[in-house]
Amino acid sequence: MSEPPRNNPYGPPQPGGYGPPQPQRGYGPPQQAPQGHGRPQPQRTPPPASYEPHRAPVPTGPHPAEDLPLAAFGPRARARLIDFGIVFAAGFAVIFPIVLGAIGVPKEGEAWSTPILWTTFFVAAVLPFLYEAIQLAVWGQTIGKRQIGLRVVLADPAGAVLPITTAVWRAAINNLGYQLGIFLFLLLGVKVWTFFLFFMFVAIAGMVMAYLWSIWDRPLFQAIHDRYAGTVVVDDRAEW
Repeated sequence: MSEPPRNNPYGPPQPGGYGPPQPQRGYGPPQQAPQGHGRPQPQRTPPPASYEPHRAPVPTGPHPAEDLPLAAFGPRARARLIDFGIVFAAGFAVIFPIVLGAIGVPKEGEAWSTPILWTTFFVAAVLPFLYEAIQLAVWGQTIGKRQIGLRVVLADPAGAVLPITTAVWRAAINNLGYQLGIFLFLLLGVKVWTFFLFFMFVAIAGMVMAYLWSIWDRPLFQAIHDRYAGTVVVDDRAEW
């Protein structure tokens, strides 16, 4: 008798085969799982060879404020002297008598006491700052500039009215900034070492140079405080 056929778990034999089929094996490079928690990463397209990053245009040609009737150094100096005279007259005629009445007249050898130093700084720096900042913010000119016919305006946009922040910033540089070094070395000279008074005179020379800068500055005739504040001084009586 013939034996019954055995159950083949792999199915019927394939023609020409010699056993169960073997699993196929890959021979390429191993496949890597995509990064980013199984999400495919977006591919970035490189910029073309002719790509150039955006650059702001460089202004060329004359400055727009050159067309304004810019004030020369002489009228500006006369206006500054008028303002200094008003402020110092008010300070030394009103504030100093009040301070001396409160602390008493200094004795011999105590002329530069601490209250006198602080009062001098207030009269020479803080009071002119308030005087100039308020008037420039409201009218664009001080009493001295109004008498001479001058006005402070923005350099860019040319001739625009001063914002309050610009008026305060210009007055701060022109008064507090210039005077700070002078009184610092004055304080050190009378309290610590007399040699520091030499640097006080150097600071005074630097302040004078900052004002004289408008003589040779081109094309806008700006002093140092005008450069930092972005302002120019114009002849308010001319047509512009």
